[in-house]
Amino acid sequence: MIKNIVFDIGGVLLDDGKENLRKFLEVSEEDIKKLYKIVYGSKEFRQYLIGRLNLDECMEGVILKNPEQKEFIEKLLSKENLPKTMPIKNDILNVLREVKEKYKIYFLSNLTEDTYLYIKNILEEFDGGIYSFKAHVCKPDSKIYLKLIKTFNLKKEETIFFDDRQKNVDIGNSLGIKSIKFNNIDDIINAI
Repeated sequence: MIKNIVFDIGGVLLDDGKENLRKFLEVSEEDIKKLYKIVYGSKEFRQYLIGRLNLDECMEGVILKNPEQKEFIEKLLSKENLPKTMPIKNDILNVLREVKEKYKIYFLSNLTEDTYLYIKNILEEFDGGIYSFKAHVCKPDSKIYLKLIKTFNLKKEETIFFDDRQKNVDIGNSLGIKSIKFNNIDDIINAI
C-alpha cells in the first residue's frame, strides 16, 4: 500500500523548461539550448546546487568562461528573476494539496538555496524533504535518495517518486523505490 509520495521540484512543481526560458530571454531555440548548457551544465552551477558555491561565485565563474553571454547568464541566474525563470505550476500545486489529504508528501530535489527561499512557503506544506544544497549531493547520486528514506523513515515499498528526468527515475527504481517519469499532471493522478 502506498503511503508516501515524493516529488521532484524543478520540472514538476516549477517550470524550469527550456521553452519557458526561451520566451523569457526572447532568444531562438538554438540559443536557449546553448545557454542552458553553458549555465546549468557548468561545474559552477553543480557546485551551487550542492551548496559549495553561492550565487555570486557561481555567476562569476560561469561568466568568466563565457563573457560574451554575460547579460543572459545574469538574467538566468538572478534571484529576482526566479518567478520568471521558474514559475510555479499552480495546477500541480493544487494536485499536491489534494494528494496531501490521503498521503504523506515529500520532496527530493536538486535545489539551490535561493530557489529554496523563493518557494519556502510552498515547501513548508510538505511533510519533509531533502534538497541538494543542504545535503551536499545531487540526484542522480543514490546517496540523496537513501538520505530521504533514512531521514523520514520511509519504507521503499510504500513510496512513489515522481521526477521529470529519466536518469533520476531509473536510479529511484534501481533502489527499490517505485519511480515514475513526470510528463504532466495525469502521471500523478493515474499513479495514485
